[in-house]
Amino acid sequence: MLQQGALSGIKVVEFSNQVAGSFCARLLGDAGADVVKVEPPKGDRYRQTGPYPEGSGDPDWSGLFLYLNSNKRGVVLDIDVSGSRAAFMDLVTAADFLVVGENSTKIERLGLRREKLVKTDQRLIVTSITPFGLTGPDSSYIGDDLIAIGAGGMAYATPGIPDMVEDADLEPPLRSNTYMSGYLAGVQGAVASVGALLSRKIQGVGCEIDLSIQEAVASVMPFELAHASYYEPKTRRPEIFGVMPNAYLPCKDGYVVIMAVMEGHWRNLMDLADNPDWAELEVFASGVERARNWDALEPLLLEWTMAHTGAEIAQLAQNRGIPCFPAYTVGQMVDSPHVNERKFMRDIEGPNGKKFKLPGYPVRMEKTPWHLFRSAPKLGEHTSIVFEEWLEYSEQQLKRMIV
Repeated sequence: MLQQGALSGIKVVEFSNQVAGSFCARLLGDAGADVVKVEPPKGDRYRQTGPYPEGSGDPDWSGLFLYLNSNKRGVVLDIDVSGSRAAFMDLVTAADFLVVGENSTKIERLGLRREKLVKTDQRLIVTSITPFGLTGPDSSYIGDDLIAIGAGGMAYATPGIPDMVEDADLEPPLRSNTYMSGYLAGVQGAVASVGALLSRKIQGVGCEIDLSIQEAVASVMPFELAHASYYEPKTRRPEIFGVMPNAYLPCKDGYVVIMAVMEGHWRNLMDLADNPDWAELEVFASGVERARNWDALEPLLLEWTMAHTGAEIAQLAQNRGIPCFPAYTVGQMVDSPHVNERKFMRDIEGPNGKKFKLPGYPVRMEKTPWHLFRSAPKLGEHTSIVFEEWLEYSEQQLKRMIV
């Protein structure tokens, strides 16, 4: 019995070989949709990437795969083989959504464009998430997270460590330590999919959604893009943020984020630092001047921050209306009393009954609250039952399609 949710009754087929498509489909599943993940016989690539509990290497316990594919059912089909291909097309015909996360060349080769999938029932919605979109000179290019972060401009827009090279503009692009572009595109794909579902309810027909991961990355950089439009492309120095302080600053036990960008924030911050004489210098008279002279200002601020822990600074600053918070390590975030009280991290039972934590759903819906009602599927775990439930396949039909 499926958990009731905002999208209960909606059927989704996922065919994805990247984070973006899998995360998009997971968000739909978190909202209650019946999501069926189609894997090749060797399994999804993220079964092989870990991390694994106690280094077991068991593909069923890859942390990334478990997170991306909770609240889904799983089937195995080799859609290059005729019997499995026919079964896949039957599955798509029975679905409300097909979420595809592949490069555009493979999408075309497999005939997964909506115009080729839809014959009589026009209600199908196809959400295609590709590195560079379905059209354009680069549409056939392949790539994953690192490619998209670079192609979207984010890697080069991220300020690095100026001391690494004499000219900050010569610093290499910085890579993200997560699959950031995939998650950005996955969220936008899920939002667009729900929008298409509402449109279908009004107009009676589905549509094709063409989502470029490169553009998903670029779409969350309006400040940088506007600056590049209005002026010459800006340097990779702290002026990128316009006014300062708006930075990670070392403190007694790590780093703290201080955003004293408004003049009221700055005055309150200086009060907390006992109003040092240098605070009245002309070179620190405005946020723009403080950004321009950040190399001189930063060591002066460190005299205060290094005398306190991040939590102490955050509490003092927040009490004075200054946006501020410790820069948590991943472990500190997981163990945070605030995060634990909101029950965001969920315990997953792994091999030998040992538990480990994975993120839950960051959205709280009053009437249809989120539940982790199904762990990520074992390879091919639901192949028979899905085809029996969705399509009433007979045993003979199942034998023809099962790999």
